[in-house]
Amino acid sequence: TNFTAPLAAALALLGMASGHMIMNTPTPFNYQGTAKLLQVDPLGPTFPFPCQGVSDIVLVTPLTAGTTQLVNFTGGAQHGGGSCQFSLTYDYPPPADKTRWKTIYTFIGGCPVSATGNLPVEGTDADGRADGPHCGDDSGAECIRQFDVPIPRDLPNGNATFAWTWFNKIGNREVYMNCAPVTITGGDDGGAGTAFLDGLPHLFLANVPGECTTGNGVLNIPNPGRFGKVLEQPTPGSEGECPKADGVPAFEEGDNGNGSGSGSGSSSTASLVVVPIPTSTTTSATAALGTASSSGFVTQTTTASPAVTPPPPVPSATSGAGSGSGSGPSENQPCSPDGALICFDPTSFGLCNHGAAIPQPVALGTTCSNGKIVRRSAK
Repeated sequence: TNFTAPLAAALALLGMASGHMIMNTPTPFNYQGTAKLLQVDPLGPTFPFPCQGVSDIVLVTPLTAGTTQLVNFTGGAQHGGGSCQFSLTYDYPPPADKTRWKTIYTFIGGCPVSATGNLPVEGTDADGRADGPHCGDDSGAECIRQFDVPIPRDLPNGNATFAWTWFNKIGNREVYMNCAPVTITGGDDGGAGTAFLDGLPHLFLANVPGECTTGNGVLNIPNPGRFGKVLEQPTPGSEGECPKADGVPAFEEGDNGNGSGSGSGSSSTASLVVVPIPTSTTTSATAALGTASSSGFVTQTTTASPAVTPPPPVPSATSGAGSGSGSGPSENQPCSPDGALICFDPTSFGLCNHGAAIPQPVALGTTCSNGKIVRRSAK
């Protein structure tokens, strides 16, 4: 009779160690359907900076400079929230030089939750990652928030990697990082965009080998950049062994392209470009992506199969776009819950977003079944 409380405590600790969080929107590298899946773990020797050491492209998300990008999360251990940064690099593969990652937005506190601890687990995603209750906006408490992150209007156009880094408020001193391949349009094609990018601060990195260690509480990220929000007041001493911030940031609001990013999380959902994962004829998915210029992704298969050209973007899930009638493959399909992976048939899937999913083809060599994308069996 005395085992119940200790067992519950042990299970809670286990959840804290293995639940954690990932960014699910925009679609990160190695999210689903890849031989090596994105994990919920913090960065460290096993999951190195940057991006947990993974860069296999599942979907490329188009971003429009001067608008916002919806960012959403999955996770079973939210550690009371914390502070987050969003950054970009135009290098591929994602570089290990932190100065090549430029911060475009910072949240002090309240990201990705504002909670007293870990939220109850309410289910799992298609790959078994634990998930908690979702707010459906950027201001709810005791639920997982979603954010409209402003994409600066002066960014250079081109292929890039969008990254989320998170310093948790409660628990071990950790840093989490997920990265998503994106392509940016509507920005600058000349030197002004490069100058703007160069003027942004590089992302803050801590709690990994070779870097400083933060303290407990809401981290007051040093050099957070001009754009962001203070959602919770930083905790005194939260810098630990790291450089101390010069006071609470006084962020600029409304100058970062399209407002302050304070909407409900529904104003901008980018359409998705499907980039097939390399087939099993390659020795590794990363190698099969081929060479890449410093400004973008170049995907190519091995000589065993021809190069693949990505299909055109499908309509946005919230745009209401689309032509014709009926339930064709590009038409929005009702779904629930948000964040779920929906199998329309073995060759097409969609991610549920605001109650709708857009059918799109699975990657080469994979099939969709029972809410999961898996590799096809070799015959």
